[in-house]
Amino acid sequence: MDHFRRLLGTLRDIFPHDPPDKTPEIRQIFAVGQVLEGTPISAVCSELRVQRQRVDRLVTAVSSQGLAALLPHAELTTEPVLAQRRLGIAQMLLGALAERRFEELSDEITGPGVLRIEDHRPSRTDTDYRLLNGQGNPICRLNIKFHGTLFRDAQRYVGLDPEDCFALATYKIHIALKRQEDERLPYAFLVLSVPELSAPEVARLVPDDYVWTLAVLQGRRFVEEAIVERLRAVDHRERFQSIFEKMPEGKFRIISARKAYNLLLQKLFERVHALSLKGFTRRFKNAEVDMHFSLSQELTPLRTFFELLMKESPQRVAVGLDRGDY
Repeated sequence: MDHFRRLLGTLRDIFPHDPPDKTPEIRQIFAVGQVLEGTPISAVCSELRVQRQRVDRLVTAVSSQGLAALLPHAELTTEPVLAQRRLGIAQMLLGALAERRFEELSDEITGPGVLRIEDHRPSRTDTDYRLLNGQGNPICRLNIKFHGTLFRDAQRYVGLDPEDCFALATYKIHIALKRQEDERLPYAFLVLSVPELSAPEVARLVPDDYVWTLAVLQGRRFVEEAIVERLRAVDHRERFQSIFEKMPEGKFRIISARKAYNLLLQKLFERVHALSLKGFTRRFKNAEVDMHFSLSQELTPLRTFFELLMKESPQRVAVGLDRGDY
C-alpha cells in the first residue's frame, strides 16, 4: 500500500484541482484512494464520473496487492527508466520556459496591434505559434527550440566553435519544409540559446516523486505536461529560481525551413558529421542525425527579424522566409 499512497499523494500534488475529464485512469486512482480513506463509493463515483463496478474491483485488488494491482510493471521504475523520465521533464520544462520568454519578448518588441502571436501549442503539432500581421493574416509558422547544451567537439567535427553551434535533426528540417510546401505558409525555427543551461542541469532539480510517478504511469504525456506546470508554480519558485533567472540572458534567433534545407544541401558532409563518422550509430546509440548551424552567421536575431517586419511589409518578409533569405 505504501507505493499506492505515494502515487496517490503525488498525483494530488500534480493535479491540485482534480484530474482532467479526459483521464479516466487517473480519476480511477483518485476514486480508489477516496474510497480507501472512507468516502462512500457512490459519492466518489458520482463526483469523479467513474464506473462503480470498476472502482469496487480496484479497491479490493489494491487492498490486497497494493500498487501492483493497478500497475504490475516493475521494470518501469528501474534506474535507466527513471533517468530518462527525469531528463524528459527537464527538456519539456526548458521548452515551456522558452515559449513563455518568446511571448514576453514579442510583446516587448512589437507593441500592441502591429503583430500578433497565435498560440497553437494545444494542438500538439509541430507548430507552436503562428505569427500574424495586424489584420490577422498569417505570416509564418514558428517552432520553438531551446538550445543550451554545447557540442564540445564542434570545432573538430563540423568546423564551428561550440558556443556558435546549433544542432537540428535533419528529419525535422525535411518535415518542416514539406509542411511549408503543402500549406503554402512559410515555416521557421525559433531558437532560444542560453549557453551552459542544459537539460541535465535542470533534471537534477526535478523532485524524485514526480519522476517516479511519471515512470509508473509509463510516461503519459498529459501527466508530464501537468508536472511541468507545477514546476513553474510559485511553490517551486525557489527550487528553480536559478534556472528562471538565466532565461532572460538567452538570445532568440530565427531560421526558415527553406534556409535550413538549402544549407543542409550545400554543407551536407561538412556539417552532418554522422555521415562522415565511421560507426556513428554504434558509438552514439539513439542519436539523431543532425545538421549543425552557425548561430551568429546563419540564423537571424529575432529583434532584427521583427525590425524587418515593421520596416518592410509582412508580405515581403513572408516571401523572404519562403525562399530562404532568413
